[in-house]
Amino acid sequence: MASDNAIHKLDEVICKSWELFIQQFVQGRYSITKEAPFQFHFADTINKVGNLYCFKRGESFSVDLETRMEGILGKNKYIDITCAFYHGGEIPTASAAIELKFKKNSQGADDEARIDAYLDIQALEACADHFDLAYFFMITESAAYSKPSIKVGSTADIFSMRNDYSPPVDKVLIPKLKSRSKNRIIFKSAHVFQWKSVGNNVFLKLDIHKGK
Repeated sequence: MASDNAIHKLDEVICKSWELFIQQFVQGRYSITKEAPFQFHFADTINKVGNLYCFKRGESFSVDLETRMEGILGKNKYIDITCAFYHGGEIPTASAAIELKFKKNSQGADDEARIDAYLDIQALEACADHFDLAYFFMITESAAYSKPSIKVGSTADIFSMRNDYSPPVDKVLIPKLKSRSKNRIIFKSAHVFQWKSVGNNVFLKLDIHKGK
């Protein structure tokens, strides 16, 4: 059973890991050009920090990649990173789900990335009964994500990720793109996009939910 202390500690581990990872990334410790290395290296950082936070005898920390969750919004969902604290048993004392996005300017398809980010956030909301914490992280070279769209009604406007923007709650959003047109996105909770600019990149950390 999750405890408040364990949940708070896990939140601290993930927040600390993110700050460390940003510095490792901008100072060139890792060569990351796509999402898979981002996932691997960030998970490794979380694992190292999490194990340093195992203070008691019998306490352990685990990190997994591509965790399969069944019945999330009517389908199976693979979560990029999951992690948890344990204390002498198989039931975690606190657990977290993490989704990631990584976009370089050369990769293009910004509209698809925005919609996919919204889909990830919606899925993380739907995981609230399975994890104590959930987060969405994004790294991009493009400042366009953090700025308002100049065209009202565009995909960049409807699925805006601009700084300090809070998407509508309980409103169905329908993508215009043919490749994503079958999706229906609705947020059950309020979220605020707050980007951090470091070097030539902007970084996003979005807390999806904290505590059950």
